Amino acid sequence: MLKLSKLQLSNYQLSKYACALALALTSIQVPAAARKIENFDGRTWPRMQKELPRPAAVIFSTTDCGHCPAIIAAMAEQIKNHKPQIPLIVVVMDGDGQADLLQEPHYQAASRLFVFKGQTAALQYGINPSWRGITPYVALLPKAGAVKLVLGKPSEQELDNWLAARTKP
Repeated sequence: MLKLSKLQLSNYQLSKYACALALALTSIQVPAAARKIENFDGRTWPRMQKELPRPAAVIFSTTDCGHCPAIIAAMAEQIKNHKPQIPLIVVVMDGDGQADLLQEPHYQAASRLFVFKGQTAALQYGINPSWRGITPYVALLPKAGAVKLVLGKPSEQELDNWLAARTKP
């Protein structure tokens, strides 16, 4: 009988700890993915140029790009206080099939996240025939006028020109 009551006491303690653990796990806040990963195919770039609210910034990145997180953060900081909000789009060229992309902290600054869907070389050529896929590659879409494509971080002068173009009638 004594063994049975120790077993009962042990089960009671175990259930008490299990309840405490369950309560603790339900109170942990896990950030939910606020948006989905969109496909970037051969029709996306022309559509972006036509339909995105302007000005806008598009950063082409890869998952192994060492400089891309800093460029994304710098661009997000540059545009965060502008009204109306300037879209910051990130396109991950090698991200297809990697659903964990939204969990990477540097992608959280993007208002939309895309992955290349299709032949990479053809998609790159559709953006700029002379681009060889080196990242980060930044497209600055001004309020009016031609897209400015920059390899690496845009200079202060390029950013000033891009943002100044947004205030012209």
